[in-house]
Amino acid sequence: MSRTNYSKQFKLMVAKEALLPENKNLEHVIADKYGIMPWTVIRWRNHLAEVVEDKAFRKGFTKSDKRTDREKELEKENAELREEVEILKKAAAFLANVKRD
Repeated sequence: MSRTNYSKQFKLMVAKEALLPENKNLEHVIADKYGIMPWTVIRWRNHLAEVVEDKAFRKGFTKSDKRTDREKELEKENAELREEVEILKKAAAFLANVKRD
């Protein structure tokens, strides 16, 4: 079975329709309407719900694009702290090997 590439506008249209309150739990109906699989509708709906509309279904979109500024800040801080720990481990190993007078 070949993979079908749908346009960004089509994906947005389907996802917006699936997000409407009156269409809750009716993914299979929407899927039948557009001739696609229900899990595709669910995946597109969830994607649109997680990101800003102008970033949705963009080519080259990665999950890292969904990170908040706070998450990015914490990841940077975590990387810095890991680096400091490695430096301290090396310093402790060096000092343990220094001969005492």
